[in-house]
Parts: sequence; C-alpha cells; structure tokens
Amino acid sequence: MLTLTKTSLFSTLPTRVFVFVLAVFAFGGAIADPPPGYYDSVDFTSPVTVRATVHNIIDGHTKIPYTSSATDTWNVLELADQDPNNSGRIIDVYRNRTFQKYGAGNNEYNREHTWPKSYGFPDDGSSNLPYSDCHMLMLCDDGYNSSRSNNYYDNCPAGSASYPTDNYNGQVGTNFRSTLGWETWTSRRGDVARAQFYADVRYAGDAGAEPDLILTDNAGLILVTGSNSSVAYMGLLQILIEWHYEDPVDDRERNRNDIVHTYQGNRNPFIDHPEFVAYIFQGVISAVEDGVPGAGPLTTISSIYPNPFNPTTTIDFSLTRSGPVRVEIYAIDGKLVRLLLSDDRQAGDHQVQWDGSGNTGSRVPSGAYFCRVLGAGESDTQPLLLLK
Repeated sequence: MLTLTKTSLFSTLPTRVFVFVLAVFAFGGAIADPPPGYYDSVDFTSPVTVRATVHNIIDGHTKIPYTSSATDTWNVLELADQDPNNSGRIIDVYRNRTFQKYGAGNNEYNREHTWPKSYGFPDDGSSNLPYSDCHMLMLCDDGYNSSRSNNYYDNCPAGSASYPTDNYNGQVGTNFRSTLGWETWTSRRGDVARAQFYADVRYAGDAGAEPDLILTDNAGLILVTGSNSSVAYMGLLQILIEWHYEDPVDDRERNRNDIVHTYQGNRNPFIDHPEFVAYIFQGVISAVEDGVPGAGPLTTISSIYPNPFNPTTTIDFSLTRSGPVRVEIYAIDGKLVRLLLSDDRQAGDHQVQWDGSGNTGSRVPSGAYFCRVLGAGESDTQPLLLLK
C-alpha cells in the first residue's frame, strides 16, 4: 500500500499542487466493498496458490446476455459506465466523451471488448462467458473503438497516430495507435489493464468449456483465432503492469466493480486488491500474519536527501524481503517520468540517485515530483521537489 508521510516539502508547494499530490498518493488506501469473507479463501503461500485460489473465487459467474429484450450487457454497462455528473448519460473509455443513454445499439458508442473477442472467443453462445463478461466490456466511442480494432495494449512509439480525449471532469489526455499497438490515455489505462488481469485469472480453461486466456509479452503469440479457442493470448503484460501502477484504482472503478458484481455475481479482484497484481504477475509475495498479507511495512523510503534538490538527490530505501524491486519517479499529473531501477534486490538497505533526467535522458522541468519504491508486494511513496 502506498503511504503518505508529511514532510516540510509540503510547505514549499502551492495549494493546488499540494492537493493534487495528496490525491495521487492515496492509491491503495481504500478498496471496494466485497461481501464479508469474499477473499477469505485466498492462499498466500506462493504466486501459484494466490492465482489458483483467486480464480476459484471469481470463477463461474452468471452470464449476462450480450443482446436481449430482457436485461443485457447494454443495461449493465450503462450503469457501470454512467456519467457521475448525470445519471442519464455515460462516459466512454477512450474518448472521455459523455453520451446520452440509449439502452441499446446506437450510432455514437458501442461495447468495447478490451480483450478483443477475436483473440479466443469470437462466437457468442451459452458457454462463451468472456464474450459478454462486463468486467472486460466497456462502453466506447464508435470511431475510437473502430480505430483501436484488435490492437494489443502497448506504449506506442513517437509519430504514432493520436486520438485525443475530450476535456471532461477535469481529465484530458491522448490515446495512440501504432501498427499493432494501442496506448490508452493516462486516466483510463489502469482500468483496461485490470480488466486484462481479471481475464487472465478468471479464464483458465476449466473443464475445456472456457478458453484459457493468457497475458504475454510475446506479441507473436497474440493471434486472431478465427473461432472459439481453448487457448488465446493478449498483452503486453509488462506494459499492463506499468499502466496498473501509473493509473491507480479510483472511486469510479470501484463503483463499476460493485455494479457488475450485482449482475454477474463475481468481482474483479484487482480493483478490490491492487496488490494482487504484484503477487500473481510479478511473483512478489509479502509477509502474511494471521492470514493477512502485507502485515507491517515491508518496503520503506527512509530518506530522500537533499530535498528540494538540484541537480541530484539520493533515495534511501529498505526491504524486509528479497525479490523484484522498482524505483519510479512520477510527475504530479501521474505520468511516469523515470524508471530508476527494475531489478532483484536482497533484503536490507539500498540507495539510488536521481539526476533530474527523464527516461529520454533529457532534464525534466523544475517542480514537484514523487518517488515510489515497489517491492515485497508493497510500495512506499515520498514527494520531492526539483529546483533550478
């Protein structure tokens, strides 16, 4: 869980920056409201046991008809993706545009399979649960859905086609499309990433009746299956993990999870427990005390000095368990500025420096940033200020 420690740095920040930093540091501080005991059977012994037991919890949901004269996916999605400012409208996933509710097919928005149905389950039917799984379906502007097509999720290179969002609810950004990739804009990339994690764990080829959906970094495995398949791939896994941390769970996503659960009877566990991503997909298992994962701080930033700084600052952090570690620098708009470290480290004290440069090697502008250290299934975050 991210923690926020008040330091004297806050006295140097403008009020609007201070408020924003408080908001972005709140990741992991609250979760949705699953029924009591919903996750009690999760076995935190190993990544394999976490995956298997979480799968057992969310497996076997009620199939919502894709299109029906009774309750269907249109009804569920128009509640799940409802505009928080107007109950008669929805907000789409890629364009951030608000549309009036139609209750059925229309010329403005449609149902986006975030895991493209052409990758494993193109033919709807009574046994094809992923086709109409509302944890994986999101309402989307018609044109942007068509442009995304079945491209997998990736960070697109410079010069890629751009698809800007509307500026709505104080959020604005740009999607990008390359030949094979689609880069979702910053404020919704975590949403689509967690939908993919859900798909990977929910669909494991049980009894041969459902596909085994697998996230991968090997783009060569991501293929159109032509018909319903026993195994299918989607990605890119490491990009989706990165997006998960860049765009934390928010209240809109929690509310969406609650609504879909009401109709389908299962939940997206990566919204309720974002730390499950580290456990299942990064192989990081934190300490367990009385059956509760992450009891006690496992990862801490002990100091950032000097702070404010120019031109270099030193980040000291400690780990109580050995394993994979990431040290990241983010701008106050939530954009990843620099990945300082991504490697295995032993338990103990460690140190890394930041020289104020971004991932491209160029110096970043002066201003407020924050450093996040992720390890042992937990993370700690501290603010820092670059002065020039």
